[in-house]
This record gives sequence, C-alpha cells and structure tokens, in this order.
Amino acid sequence: MPDFQQRIELLRAHFEKKKIDGILTSYLPHVQYLSGFSGSNGLLFITRKKVIFFSDFRYKEQSRKEVTADEKIFSQESLFSEAAKKNSKLKISKIGFEAEYLTCSALNNVKEYFFRVKFIPVHGIVEKLRAVKTEDEIEHLKRAINISDSVFSKILGIIKPGISENDISAEISYWHRRFGASGEAFDTIVASGFRGALPHGNAGAKKIAKGEFITLDYGCVYNGYHSDMTRTIAVGRPTAEMKKVYAVVLEAQQRACDYAKAGVSTKSVDETARQIIARKGYGKYFGHSLGHGIGLEIHELPRLSLKSKEVLIPGHVITIEPGIYLPKKFGVRIEDGCVVRENGIEILTTSPKELIIL
Repeated sequence: MPDFQQRIELLRAHFEKKKIDGILTSYLPHVQYLSGFSGSNGLLFITRKKVIFFSDFRYKEQSRKEVTADEKIFSQESLFSEAAKKNSKLKISKIGFEAEYLTCSALNNVKEYFFRVKFIPVHGIVEKLRAVKTEDEIEHLKRAINISDSVFSKILGIIKPGISENDISAEISYWHRRFGASGEAFDTIVASGFRGALPHGNAGAKKIAKGEFITLDYGCVYNGYHSDMTRTIAVGRPTAEMKKVYAVVLEAQQRACDYAKAGVSTKSVDETARQIIARKGYGKYFGHSLGHGIGLEIHELPRLSLKSKEVLIPGHVITIEPGIYLPKKFGVRIEDGCVVRENGIEILTTSPKELIIL
C-alpha cells in the first residue's frame, strides 16, 4: 500500500518556500496520488496538520475503503464551499492552488466561498513528487506494460491484408480488458501505409494492404497506472527503403536506451537518438520529443526533449520513442517503457524490436 503520509509530508515540506499554510487540489491524479481516491469527484484540503477529503454521496462507501485522510466530508453541495466552511474553523489565511489545473473563472468562483484568504498559485510540486516512483508503483507499471505486451502477441495473429485499422484497434481494446486492464491509456494509434507518416494517426477505416508498415501505439490502465508502447511491423515484404528507415530508428532507440541512466540530462538522451537519425539523413523527419514520464497519467515528468532541463533520477519511469515519418510514404516508431536505475535503465517492454514481417 502506498505511504500516503510520506507523500503528504514531502508536499508539506514545500509550504514554507511557497509561503502557504495549506493547499487545495481537485486535480484527480493528484487527489489519487495523495489519498488513494480513484473516483471522479474529489477535493483535498491539506494543511500543516490535517488532510481533509471531500466528495459526494456516490463515493461514500468507496472512500471509506480506499481514501487515507484525517477527515472525510461528503456533501451534495460544492466541494469548495464545504472546504470553505471547514476553513472558517481552521482559519488558514494563505492557501495554495494549482494554477495549471484551476481556470481563472473557477478560481474566482472558489474565492467567493472563502473570506479573508489569500490564494497563492503553486506550480509543479506534486508533479515532481509523482515523477519518482516507488517500487510498488513500478510494479503496477510493470503489470500494465506486461498486459500490453501480451496484447501485442495476440494482435500479431489477427493482422492480415484486408483487415481495417479500426478492427485492429478494437481487438487491442478487447484484449487489454481480457488480460486485466481497466481501460485504454489513450486513443489507440493504428497507422498503416501512408498514414504511418502521421505520428498520432488514430485508427481509421483504412484497410491493411500488402507491402505496408503498420505502426501500433497503444497502452492500458492497471490500478490507475498507464502503459505506453509502440511497435512498427510489416505486412508482406518491405522495400529496401522501408528496411533502411526501420534500421535507423531501431539503432537510435537502442543507443538512447544504452545511454540513459541516473545523472544524465534528459536533453542529452534525446540528442543521442536525434543525432543518429540526423547523420543518416532523416533529421527533419523526426519532429517530436524522444519521450516522457508515465504513471498515473500517460504524460508525466520528466520530459525527454531538446528543450528539457531535467536530469534522470532513479525511479523515473520513462518512454524512449524515436521515429521517422516520410510524408505520403510511411512512418516508423519504436517505443519502450523504462525504469531509470543508477547504472542504466531497466526496459520493461519485452515485445521484440527486430522488424517483424507478417
């Protein structure tokens, strides 16, 4: 079971620097991370001494079982109004709010409930805590990734000329749930032939034809944690150009995996893969970042890009996913989920990366 008290204390350690005496968060991934709540309507009011959880009647029984907090309040009224009522007794005068997740209009509404309270924007505190996973969290991520690996094996058996991208996407969703996932991590990408040049080419009605690449980018959710993997496979004999591009992407992906470890900058990991692709003449066809963190959300800290300024830390769980996209021709992307360790990374995705020809 997660050590929610430790997470709360790490959060409170930022109060002094941010000049706050409490924080309100209704951003559900943060509510879950700090309390265990997995429902759709929750609010946490964390002060220097108390953790108070607010929700509505629908989640009363669920919250009793899964939420760790000093006090739980259930109401059909606005949760922020209930927090304000509580604060009339606590008299917290400086409260932090997460500016990335609370709109200006919502903040103005919240302020109407509170009297003599100064609201102070805070940025990135919980996100940075979430970026470093415990071994328990890593086990959830391993399970999610294992489910997606198992799905890949199943999908290889159903792909053939004439089947549509939508059909493949539906099979991925079906097998994710059959293998124990609660749902999809994001809209599944199935991009075949010329559509493979679309990095986020969600599945469509197009039918698979011989001689095409298919890029499969998908993930699932297990106990709240997200997997994310990509494989590109060939249906029928690929051309010499297709084989060449695949080999370049594979080399870039493997080199980045070999280079990544605790203490190196995320920017330099991106550069390692990007330089290989550029030297082979495909630099302008790799236009996205190399990867990102995964966890309770599909995109988390750290970011692996040319603009990122972060350094890898043991416990980061990241994706490494270079790609080359040739307009009107095809695309190739290969992606693994990886845990950062002291002397390297542990690659969690086990599906083969060598070119598969069906």
